[in-house]
Amino acid sequence: MFVDELASPPTISSDTSSALPPLKELDKSPDPKAGLYIHSRSGNVTKVNIPRDCLAFQTGQALETITRGKFRAVPHFVRGTGKDVPGKVARNTLAVFTQPNLWEVVDKDRGLDFAAFAREIVEKNH
Repeated sequence: MFVDELASPPTISSDTSSALPPLKELDKSPDPKAGLYIHSRSGNVTKVNIPRDCLAFQTGQALETITRGKFRAVPHFVRGTGKDVPGKVARNTLAVFTQPNLWEVVDKDRGLDFAAFAREIVEKNH
């Protein structure tokens, strides 16, 4: 969908009656074990702490294959807070997935397009 901002400029409403109150941001996680973990190239599991004023980018297996290893995929997982953490805690993440078109060849050696490549990954991890 395209919005012509010259014809319909964005506005900020002065009506705050329907706005949600700002949420309190914690200084640190109530559970030091919660967060993002990666499997290093040596096989160790390592907790990653991303500074508040930074963005982190995760490259996937398709990019590793397309670049023939110049970019490496990093196996990762997220551990949530434990059951004994009091109160309501939310982890907010904006995930943006980009991928080749289904018909684009990603594995030239095997002649796999992205559709076949993705199907193979799903079947392997199912």
